Amino acid sequence: RVMPGITGPVTRGDLQYAAMWKVAQRMTKRPVKFGTIGPELVAFAVQDKYYKSVKDRIYAIADALNEELHTLADAGCQAIQFEEPQIHMVPARGKPFGRLEIPDLVKVFANTVKGVRAKTEVWCHTCWGNPAQQRIFRDIQSYQPTLEALNEVDADALTFETCSSGTGDLEAIGRIFTDKKIVIGVIDHHTLQI
Repeated sequence: RVMPGITGPVTRGDLQYAAMWKVAQRMTKRPVKFGTIGPELVAFAVQDKYYKSVKDRIYAIADALNEELHTLADAGCQAIQFEEPQIHMVPARGKPFGRLEIPDLVKVFANTVKGVRAKTEVWCHTCWGNPAQQRIFRDIQSYQPTLEALNEVDADALTFETCSSGTGDLEAIGRIFTDKKIVIGVIDHHTLQI
């Protein structure tokens, strides 16, 4: 697999999120939630020959995604789901994500969705990975080390994958999150058995 390269400033390009959402929305009378990858993961899926630091690259991608999300919201999308901000993964991996610590990652999320919540509902999706129905960590992970930081995320709703991590986080989630919608994942996507 050849990773695309960054040779100059990142711009919005031609993602066409609004066009994709419109096609899906025409097929149903119910609202279609649109999911987008976050800038942290995109930043590690490219070869960078332009930016001096991972942080600069991530923020440039966040700015470009922000423009695209505004166009998507302006097109009428009622819910945009931000996939896999790496906030909860920092304690699980035992190291920063590309030299970004948890507070930096909360800022990346805020920068990516800046102004979007005024136009549409923003969801924050978290999970523990799904490489071909395999776990990416030996031990079962917990959200508890990052619940306070996740509560600061500029989102209307947060999703938690609790089937594979167990129910031990539910009480803390219920106590900490009082002004956001909470979505509890109950299917373990690390196995083909339901």
